[in-house]
Amino acid sequence: MKPKHTFITLIAIALSPLFSFSQITITNTAEVTKIKQGTTYFAMKDPASPKAAAYVEAIKKAYTLTKVECIKYTDVEKNIAPNNSFVTIGANMTTSNSTLASTETRIYLELWTTNGKYTYDPKKRRHFNQADKISIATIELFADFFAQNNPSALYKMDYDAEGHFKNWGTGVITNYLQQLTTLLNKGTDCLAKTEVANKEALQKMASSTLFIPDYVLTKFAKNSDDESKKYTDKEIFDGITQSYKVLPIAELNDKILTNATPFYYLLFIKTPTEKFVTVTNAQTGEIIYSAYTASATNFKSSDLKELQKATLKK
Repeated sequence: MKPKHTFITLIAIALSPLFSFSQITITNTAEVTKIKQGTTYFAMKDPASPKAAAYVEAIKKAYTLTKVECIKYTDVEKNIAPNNSFVTIGANMTTSNSTLASTETRIYLELWTTNGKYTYDPKKRRHFNQADKISIATIELFADFFAQNNPSALYKMDYDAEGHFKNWGTGVITNYLQQLTTLLNKGTDCLAKTEVANKEALQKMASSTLFIPDYVLTKFAKNSDDESKKYTDKEIFDGITQSYKVLPIAELNDKILTNATPFYYLLFIKTPTEKFVTVTNAQTGEIIYSAYTASATNFKSSDLKELQKATLKK
């Protein structure tokens, strides 16, 4: 695969290669001490939009590593300064070298800072050079067919992405930012494709109800936006003894934010070339289980059986 580099001007978001391929990646941890002294700016179309309000509130509550401000994409460059950092939506586009060339796009949430070489000067109209960006963390997003084929359209949407991300919403983003804060405070590099199984937490999960978003039942087509085909409950849950409840992602997000009793939920994340199955503690944001597959397959009954097997290991 040959990288295809594209740059979206004025918003400091690049369609460029990542350091690694995983759901949550932490790199360049030496920068963490520096950014703790500054402000982290979460960029979006319009933080004053009614659709963004709940996200702004969730971000400010969940991300406790630094001071936080939510700004417009167009205000990123003017806020670039030593110790400041940014959280933006980015994408990585690759084009195959085969006769039937095809382009694949992975979309992610990225925390980054700079090497200090850029100074904003509106009179000079010099834009930020992406080579001066230092990536610190990325969270892989499960983008639908439209978003993968039209990544630039995402920057014209409110922060809810109009439903084009499966693993998204105010509750899910709250947990992601809780987990991100924990990992950054630990200060160690991290690859989420390394499988995780917190035995103590998994045993607690085994005796409770696992909540599962209903999009896992979708038979996602590789080259189509048709999401009408579904797996039957029997195809996915046959032989599963774990107590579970399937619910819409919007309902799951609301439950994360409002439920006083701790619970666990599953997420399925599919990129163009990989698959992740995770289980998260909705109260703390801790990912207690993470399974990685180096192929972009749909959710299977075997994914749940592997999770169930993990709960039985001593």
